Order: sequence, then C-alpha cells, then structure tokens
Amino acid sequence: MTERRADPFEILGDPPVAVRAQEELAAADVAAMLTAPSRAALFDLLGITGVDAAELAPLADAATEDAELLAEVTTIANSLRSAAGLETPAADLDAHKERHDALQQRLAPGEGLLPILGFLVSTATARAWHAARGLEETSSWHVLADLGQQMRVHRAGTDLLGLHQLNWVASNWAGRLVHLGRLQFDIGRRRLARLEQGAERTAQDEPRRWVIGTHIPATGPLDPASVEESFAAATTYFTRHYADLGADRSAREPRFGHEFVCDSWLLSDEFPEIVGAESNLARFAGLWERIGTDPDGADGALFFVFGRRPPVDPAALPRRTRLEEAVAERLADGRGWTSGSGRLLR
Repeated sequence: MTERRADPFEILGDPPVAVRAQEELAAADVAAMLTAPSRAALFDLLGITGVDAAELAPLADAATEDAELLAEVTTIANSLRSAAGLETPAADLDAHKERHDALQQRLAPGEGLLPILGFLVSTATARAWHAARGLEETSSWHVLADLGQQMRVHRAGTDLLGLHQLNWVASNWAGRLVHLGRLQFDIGRRRLARLEQGAERTAQDEPRRWVIGTHIPATGPLDPASVEESFAAATTYFTRHYADLGADRSAREPRFGHEFVCDSWLLSDEFPEIVGAESNLARFAGLWERIGTDPDGADGALFFVFGRRPPVDPAALPRRTRLEEAVAERLADGRGWTSGSGRLLR
C-alpha cells in the first residue's frame, strides 16, 4: 500500500523546519489504500503482526463500505498527514475519541480502530520529514512501527484489537520521534529554570532551549550496553542532522545532542529496594540527575507495568515478578508511586 501518486510536499525552511502536504486525500483514495494488495506489507512495516493484523484486515475492508466511517477515517488521515516538523502541532485524536469509539461499534467492540485506519494511509508526510532531516528509510519505518507496538500494549491490557495511546502515536506522525536501538528520542524545548535549577516557572517569556527527550518502549530488558549504544547513536544522529538547533547557545550551555531529558515512572528511587541496586531498572534510573518528582505517578506505573488503566482493583493485579508484586502492593496500600524527571549530559 502506497500513498497517492508522488505525494508532493513543500519543505519549509533551510535547514528544514517542517514538511507540508500540498494536497488532501479524497475518500476514494483512502478506500483504495485500505484495500490495496500491498496492505499486508504495510502492516509489516508498521509493526502490526499476528492476531492484530488478522483482525484488522477485514475491518479495514468493512470500513470502506460504510460512507460515514470512511469519511471519518479520511478526515483523520488528512489531519495526520497535513504537516510534520520541529514544532508542528500533532493531531489531537484524544479530543475526538468518544465519537470515534462510538462509530467503531458498527464494526467491532473496543477503541481506536478509526485512528488506526487513519494512521495506515497517512505515513508519507512523516517519512518526507524524516528524509529531510537525514533519517534513512529503514529507520523511518522503525519510528512508524511504534503503531504496532502500541497496539500490542493495548491487547496485552485488554485482550482486544485497539489503541489508546492516540496522541502519542499522532506525535510520531508529526515527526516528533526517532527510534535508535533500545530507546526512542524526540526533540522539544524545555524551560531553562527546570533544566538548570529543577524549578518550574511558567511565564511566557521564560527562556527555553532544545533538548532531546528519552522514551523507553516496552520491548524487553534495559540492558546497560544497549542503553549506552542508543545514547551514542542519538548523539551522533542529532549533532549531525540537527546542528542548527544549538547554533545560538552560549559557551556555558551544553551542546545540542549532548543533553537528554526523561519524564518517566522509571525514574523512581524505589528500584534499588524492589529489584536490587545492580538491576537494569535501578541502573537506568541512576543515570539521571533529578530535576523533578511526581508523587502521583501511580497511573503511569499501572499502565507500563500491567498495561492497565484506572479504575483497577489492585488486589486483582498479577504478581508474577518482584516488580509486579511491589507495584501492586504500593497501589493497594496507598503508597502509590513516585515518578520523576531527569537530565543527562553526555
């Protein structure tokens, strides 16, 4: 499945700051792409495998036979493919979730089906942005394969085809993410007060600078060697292809590509006690200089450990590992979970 014709794009800025699609898809284009013989190959490229792929294919066919559903998928696709770039707003799919999920009940129970179909037919703008910033094609598809990963996370928590990390995946389609080895990285501006003093000031004129955000997909252990390889790859990629983002820095500021931030349930001081100081989780948490804490991190721990969202009875959570047992006990007895924000200079 490929997008229509050559998909012309306008590249804005030199170096590029955004890529913009110059035409919208029509419903007939979307229907043709959703039912194309190359659909199975696209599923593979987007990481949609196994039972998710088997269930999604007939639903894609059925969606093209319902004019209202097809029109909605077309609207979603055009919002996703309109532009990608440094500060391009991502499509706010969460804002329409209730309506989309109500519509999808015509085809299947659950959530997220219409956005999934929109993601399938709107990859070209994101791939054009990746190319404009030096990300080779295999790595570009690796970024977009996070769709399949998030669908697997959804199934693990619900046993259903679907997606609930809608705006997270939409941010990938807006060009926010690269996936380099074990870790994922994105680019954004952070307030200097938070970076340098751990303080939050929200005045509109608060100075900010570009930094690299760090994300940890649920794809296996956080082996220290693979983590180091990812940070090294990120420094190489961003210093080579985004050097312009650090051009106006003072001599005292870290060079762009060498400053990373992370906001995660994994940045918790609980890990040495739970799984040992030499565990992969504790060692990853220990890499970061803390610049913030959030005592209300229980929902993040619930989602990333168990794939669940509230309301959940903590007594019913599985306790197959030390981590699951510890998190479940903290949720049950009211201690909750404290997550953190951190900075890492390399």
